[in-house]
Amino acid sequence: MKRLLFILLALFVLFSCSKEKKIERNLWKNGGKWDIVKYEEIVTSTWPANEKNEVNENIGILQFEKDGTGWMLDSDGYDAQKLNFKYTNSETELILDFYEFESTRTYDLDWEENSFTLTQSGTHTYTPGGSTEEITDHRLYRHTCKKE
Repeated sequence: MKRLLFILLALFVLFSCSKEKKIERNLWKNGGKWDIVKYEEIVTSTWPANEKNEVNENIGILQFEKDGTGWMLDSDGYDAQKLNFKYTNSETELILDFYEFESTRTYDLDWEENSFTLTQSGTHTYTPGGSTEEITDHRLYRHTCKKE
């Protein structure tokens, strides 16, 4: 009986892998193409004129390759651009290095097999020229992606 339990435990350890590796493999397997089915930009501000709640559907594609590279096709309805990147991931983060533009974006990653959500947020406080009032904007960017 002990031998059987040991064999089962050994097989479990041998064939299980970390969630990080599962996510990485899921990004590039079966062609690696992901549709950006929804893009949201939400701005809350102490200055009401800055507030924004914009949702766009089917705005582009993310393509992931096994070698840690990929590209993003991004469209705003008028213009489209293709951005090459190198990527790394953990269980909770996806980092896209747009090396041609010397720009890196770090996203919070909410992953499920064949779908994921990338979220990026930040707060900016400033004082407009000629004003004494300080304005604080909080921005949230969210990409919802599904495997093509």
